[in-house]
Amino acid sequence: MFRGIYTATNGMRTDSKRIDVITSNIANSQTTAFKKDVLVTESFPEQLMVKLNGVENNLRPTRQIINVDPPADFQTNDSIVSIEITSGYLRMEDRHGIGYHKSAKITRDEEGYLRTALRDSDSNTHAKFGAYLLDVNGNPISAPDGAITLLPNGILQAGGQDVARIITAVNAQVIGTMNGGALADRSMINFNQGNLDPTENPLHVAIEGKGFFKILDMQDNQIKYSRNGGFSINPEGILVDYSGNVVLSASDNEISVPEGASKIDIDKFGNIVATIGGEPEEIDTLGVVNIANTESMIKQGESYLTMADGIEADEAEFDGQVLQGYLEGSNVDIISEMAEMINLLRGYESGQKVIRSYDDIMSKAANEIGKI
Repeated sequence: MFRGIYTATNGMRTDSKRIDVITSNIANSQTTAFKKDVLVTESFPEQLMVKLNGVENNLRPTRQIINVDPPADFQTNDSIVSIEITSGYLRMEDRHGIGYHKSAKITRDEEGYLRTALRDSDSNTHAKFGAYLLDVNGNPISAPDGAITLLPNGILQAGGQDVARIITAVNAQVIGTMNGGALADRSMINFNQGNLDPTENPLHVAIEGKGFFKILDMQDNQIKYSRNGGFSINPEGILVDYSGNVVLSASDNEISVPEGASKIDIDKFGNIVATIGGEPEEIDTLGVVNIANTESMIKQGESYLTMADGIEADEAEFDGQVLQGYLEGSNVDIISEMAEMINLLRGYESGQKVIRSYDDIMSKAANEIGKI
């Protein structure tokens, strides 16, 4: 009886956290270059349900049907492969424990292990946060390159090689699976492009496409990344951002603007040209880079981003363009965020009603049935 209360409560807690994320997004909808957060949710691991006084070691005679999509001829090493079975279970392990599933969408992580995958806002596939696919002995599976297939006997193959047996058989006392509802897993950043707003300020620059400005935080001497191009020149002639931190060049040095410069031009590649005494002079290039592992970036406030502890930024060549006289707005759509919040509030109220119903049932069980 109490299981329904736990499921409803977990759903309400998850909805509450999603509302908090949406509230933060709406509050920052006018913040320059703000990137909205998205709460990633998942279900608790599926646990086996066992009937009392079941017969031991009697395999369920269910016909096995296996479906692997896409077929081997259409797979690459980066493909997300969907596996579905009708008899037995696939065991998956994440930080919440081991779950039993009839289907799974897997891909290889950076070390070659098979894990569940997700796609980010740019449709890139990530497996670093996914659950591991386990063999029948409970070990994570490392698969060589090649197409993934599953034989009727439960042997998973990769590139034509037998890798591991992955289908866990169950006995007749197992009647299915259940979980404890949904939970908040992690918050991820949506890096979709925001609107480009003209400002006519020559020291305002926006990035069109992927990429980040490199900023040296003067408080902790740490390099941070930002898409807020609201720059200015400090009294020492150094190009700084709105917080007074140093904007770095392509060579990770500070950018010094010569005294007496009458005009500053910045081209689409980030090259800075100052007009001095009527003559144009190229003084430096903005440090703008792409980050390949954006899924490991975390917010530090004031539009700054850094890498998570223990992870190095995988910097790549900038392939977007820099627009002078523009600032990028936030990528928050207030209308869609408000609509999502209304739906979540309705779901939260439904959870309250479920708990209230369970409370009434338990009250009757204790106060009325108990009198008989």
